[in-house]
Amino acid sequence: MTEVLNDAIADYEQKLFWKTLDEQIERTQHEDPEGWGDYLAEREAWLGPRPSSRRVAPEWEGLITFPEEKNETNPR
Repeated sequence: MTEVLNDAIADYEQKLFWKTLDEQIERTQHEDPEGWGDYLAEREAWLGPRPSSRRVAPEWEGLITFPEEKNETNPR
């Protein structure tokens, strides 16, 4: 029983972490667009430009919505 509870707590903490991170990113994008642009420019300097398109296996087509696609179809 303890193991089940520990797994549930760990799962909850991980979901909470990613939810909080997502909220912070959205807040930064809206409240500080210039800072967000600086972040993206620095990220690109380190990692290189992002690919213009993403390729997924045919069996996953239509099942995956990437964040940038989500924002285009469902702007907040």
